Amino acid sequence: MSHESPADAPSPGRLAAEWFIYYQIATADLPQALEAVIGFQQRLQQDWPGLSARVLQRLEASGTAAGRLTLMEIYRFTPRAPASVKARANLDFDTALAEAARDVQPWLQGPRHVESFVPCAS
Repeated sequence: MSHESPADAPSPGRLAAEWFIYYQIATADLPQALEAVIGFQQRLQQDWPGLSARVLQRLEASGTAAGRLTLMEIYRFTPRAPASVKARANLDFDTALAEAARDVQPWLQGPRHVESFVPCAS
């Protein structure tokens, strides 16, 4: 797990990775934060053909800090991603993602947790 830091070194299967990023925002800030997230996700999808991006809101359990909610961004490249994107993704998608996410920074209530996973079975 990292906090806004790119991967140490790209691996050959990096493009198969899926990125899961979660963080808390104030409940009252949801409209502005969502607008920022959706905006930078659309820009990333334009810059990275074959990228799929989603944003989800956690169904909060009791005991969660009052007035806060958790958002999760999910990113993955489709198998149809162009070869040029595959080569580029191995080098700098983590960096592009961190730079784009600066747009949501004003609404964060704590760290943005960035995790990536690769398939271990089909």
